[in-house]
Amino acid sequence: MKAVMVVKDYNRETGELGEVACVDVPMPEIVNEDDVLIKVAYASICGSDPNVLKGLFPDRAPCPIGHELSGTIVMLGPKAEKQGWKVGDRVTGNFYVSCGVCDYCREGMGQFCPNAVGKVGTQAQYIVWSSAQLYKLPDSVDLLTGTLAEPFNIALHAIEVADIKLGARLAISGAGGIGLMLVQLARICGASQITVIEPEERKRNLALELGADYVIDPINDDVLAKTAEITKGLGFNAVLEASGNSKAAETALQIAAKKGHVVYFSMYKTDYNLPVNLYKYCYHNEIRIQGMFLGQSSFARAVAMLPRVNLKPIIDKIYSLDDCKQAYADQMSGKYAKLVFDCS
Repeated sequence: MKAVMVVKDYNRETGELGEVACVDVPMPEIVNEDDVLIKVAYASICGSDPNVLKGLFPDRAPCPIGHELSGTIVMLGPKAEKQGWKVGDRVTGNFYVSCGVCDYCREGMGQFCPNAVGKVGTQAQYIVWSSAQLYKLPDSVDLLTGTLAEPFNIALHAIEVADIKLGARLAISGAGGIGLMLVQLARICGASQITVIEPEERKRNLALELGADYVIDPINDDVLAKTAEITKGLGFNAVLEASGNSKAAETALQIAAKKGHVVYFSMYKTDYNLPVNLYKYCYHNEIRIQGMFLGQSSFARAVAMLPRVNLKPIIDKIYSLDDCKQAYADQMSGKYAKLVFDCS
């Protein structure tokens, strides 16, 4: 079968990026009783996937890549069958598998499980996952939309973590796939004012189409002045930093209102330290600074919410697996919201 694989590692001496290629690999096989063989329909590229090519993950070539998918069950182990799964079920899933028995898992913090395994390799024609990872897609949700369930779950959990109240003034920093999902969720949650900060004009326009009230160009606009104008000098009640850009991370604090909530859930450079004036932001303004890692507790609710949103406009391009080099080049350009592989 065809699969996108990392075939060359990041060179730490020269800074040369790693490479992907579409290669022929053996079909995965069912080994455990709860294993499920999935024929992958679509696999989307996560903003974090290129970080494998930048050496920010422990993965080493040759290795599979990708963790967002939709597909159809074509074979399953006896335990999965007893659980009610059937051949033909349309599914999506959570790549991150925690053990369920360690202290973190027992306390509802499976994202910190020391025994967790990230099962990647969705950018392929077939993959085997355990039944515990899978979620049936609602009947009204097609497979193309279903491939965005995992990033949509991150967006949904970020909204929950931000504790957005009815009538809140909200800023979303970065209009990538998750940032644009946040626009729709913020509207559903009752934000009275949604502002998106994004340097790409095309993404800003899409944010407005999806429900943003205002957009700011951080390259050509004075973000602080625009914030004062939009919020009448009050700042934003919540700021969701979805860009992973260090300058944007600092700006997020500067545009938050008193008692505002700033949520950081993007990947930043591992050696980046956010400069925080504790007197100004935490003592005097009572700003809450919140981190977030994955969304283990919200996946089922995210899948249930998929019929309530329109994610199709977020998908900019669909590629064949053979076109993976171009797809990753496009992803790293920063010009596009969401890119997807057709794995059929």
